[in-house]
Amino acid sequence: MKKFMLIVACLAVLCAPAAAQTGTPAPPTPEETKVKVEEALAIKNKNDEAQANSMRARAMTNVQIELTLTDQTGNAPAEKKTVSMIVASSSLGKVRTAGTIRPQADAPYPVMLNVDARPYLNADGSVNLELTIEYYPLKDAGTEKEGVKQRPSGINQSQTVVLQNGKPLAISQAADPITDRKVIVEVKATVLK
Repeated sequence: MKKFMLIVACLAVLCAPAAAQTGTPAPPTPEETKVKVEEALAIKNKNDEAQANSMRARAMTNVQIELTLTDQTGNAPAEKKTVSMIVASSSLGKVRTAGTIRPQADAPYPVMLNVDARPYLNADGSVNLELTIEYYPLKDAGTEKEGVKQRPSGINQSQTVVLQNGKPLAISQAADPITDRKVIVEVKATVLK
């Protein structure tokens, strides 16, 4: 047993320099570990603060929303309606316009153009826009189909789109279920600085 212990001790002495030459780093001391953790926390806090500042700046920015409805029946000239509003980023803006039409010998019906918009600024300068539109138009006498007067169809739509700053985008085209009328919705979001 003594011989075995002697051999183990000799091997340990002989192998120690070889292990030292393999380049295995010594584990960091507790002080080195503490310094590295403090450096990592400082970097994280700096990044968190920069992100919070960026989010605050985006939240305190106004966005001009311009919505254009183009309403056209057949080859007749198109009617355009425009709604414009300025809304703070991440806030809701609403525009309400409404009236009631009372045609002779016919029941009254509402006409309206309502727009709700909530813009969100993205870090790349684009705008996410939540948009709801309710549009019930006035047409002179309506159209007749099979001897029955038809009022113009309304539009009620909600959607979220990504817009490039200051560039208009046609976001929908609706067809009337009764006539050859179509309504195109175009929207533009401009970040105000």
